Amino acid sequence: MKKSFFLLDTLISTRSGQSKLSIFLFLFVFATTFPKYIEILNDGSPLTTYAYFFEKIEHPLSPSILGEEKTHGAKIAFRLTPPLIARLSGTYSIGNGKGVILVYILQSMLLLPFFFLLIKTIQRFVDNRTTIFFVISFSAVYTTTAFFWDYEFWFDGYAYFFLMLSIYLRNKAGIFVSSQLACWTDERAVIALYSVYIFHVLQENNFKIYHLYEILKIDFKNNSSVLLASAMVYAVIRISFTYVFNLKTPLGAGADAGFDLIPYQINNRYIGIFMSFEGLWLIFFASLLVLFTQRNFFMAIILVSIVCIHILVAYSVFDITRSLSYGFPIFIICTVILSKNKPASNHALFALSAIICLLIPTQFLIFFARSIPWTIFSFNEIKIVIKNVLYNF
Repeated sequence: MKKSFFLLDTLISTRSGQSKLSIFLFLFVFATTFPKYIEILNDGSPLTTYAYFFEKIEHPLSPSILGEEKTHGAKIAFRLTPPLIARLSGTYSIGNGKGVILVYILQSMLLLPFFFLLIKTIQRFVDNRTTIFFVISFSAVYTTTAFFWDYEFWFDGYAYFFLMLSIYLRNKAGIFVSSQLACWTDERAVIALYSVYIFHVLQENNFKIYHLYEILKIDFKNNSSVLLASAMVYAVIRISFTYVFNLKTPLGAGADAGFDLIPYQINNRYIGIFMSFEGLWLIFFASLLVLFTQRNFFMAIILVSIVCIHILVAYSVFDITRSLSYGFPIFIICTVILSKNKPASNHALFALSAIICLLIPTQFLIFFARSIPWTIFSFNEIKIVIKNVLYNF
């Protein structure tokens, strides 16, 4: 066993080894997550079935809403990144809209660099063994599953990737562009900017902050300031679009989105909190314990506030797992905090986290928990898609 870990430690010490681990994890997620979006090829005319998305491609700033307020199509007014990617691909209109599958495939392929960036980011602060356990945990939770499990033009994988990129990068232009692309993919990425900002502030302060002014202090020489600027730019542009183009996102009971849903959701679907990150919650609570032991109550409050905000946002809509998964940067922060306090003693904890994530089947909670089928056991579904492609494309 020790020899195996030694070989793994040695493997990911090199760029080649990190790439191999990323490819292995990518293939693992693909094998255990059926890419449901391929079923769009069974549709006779996606241009008609999913007219709301194709309308967004052709007229991104149009205020028109196709469908009832509670539908997904009514909520994509400000989600401009995926339609832009679709338009740039130039394939979306092929086969009565079936060519849009290229946008899904690109999202799936982004999981490979997502894993690579995650490995590189974590390795800046922790040892190789902790890195291995941590990325294995990530390969078995919904955050990475979302790169394949998409069938309603959600494109959360794009948002997760751009958020990860904004965490990894150290140059201001890159952080600004990637954070903007994330925010214009889904509004929940704007909430996630809070944790990305905290990550950069902590990185600039050796992962030790004790006072509010250390977070609020703005120094334009620091990368963290770029995230504040990005959030403000997003807010200004969004408000401008609201008044100039009459774009809006429906809220309230009629739209199935609003804080009035939270009491019912918490009472009936509280399991969604655990299901979103499974074993990774061990790392979160262990980091809180470390901070309490060090009497760094301020940082503990910051971590809890980030999680609470994401929970409130997730439970104000019905697709809980998707929404809460935008909080994944908090676990990167917690991992670094733990590893800066006796890193070797944390190996068992990270190993246990990985085991729990691997043993618990990844589920998707929207109204009720839904099991996500494995690709390797979905031969019939794949056969039907292949048949339709050969005869109807």
